[in-house]
Amino acid sequence: MVTVTVGPEAGAVPVGSGGPRNVEFAQFFRAEHSKLIRFVMATGAGGDEAAEIAQVTFVKAFESWDVIRVPRAWIRRVAANELTAARQAARRQTPHATLPDAPVPVSTALAVELTEEARQVLAALQELPPRQRQVMAWIIDGFGATEIARELGVSPESVRQSYAKARKNLGRFYGRRKKR
Repeated sequence: MVTVTVGPEAGAVPVGSGGPRNVEFAQFFRAEHSKLIRFVMATGAGGDEAAEIAQVTFVKAFESWDVIRVPRAWIRRVAANELTAARQAARRQTPHATLPDAPVPVSTALAVELTEEARQVLAALQELPPRQRQVMAWIIDGFGATEIARELGVSPESVRQSYAKARKNLGRFYGRRKKR
């Protein structure tokens, strides 16, 4: 038996049983798919790229579903790694004059689903340095400093410092926008 925790519910799922495993994964997918796309966008990807990374991440999650202990954190860590890999591959293929961390516009299909407030938040996050943007994406998705630190391989204090700096920078960003 493998214990899989999804949100507040926890239960034992027999390894190799397709039925309950598939139902559980389908429920998880429905609950987390759009959240993961927004998370990847919050870390700096455009809408189409975020959707592609989410798809790849969920395929990997399904393949490893029986051994994943904390699925919400696992998919975000894998998605962040996929984004990093995509950026590194793009850097090898594009001229150095192109900034690899430049924000990409939201796809038309996804833009329809985002509220005006969500678009403003994503625009503000794009103004942050990569580490601060990464920490904010995890915080927005409901993770605490200790959980984020574990997933990013840094200290909780480093996460708290990045969070404090991000809040300060976002305050400046929103101050500039209101003056316009």
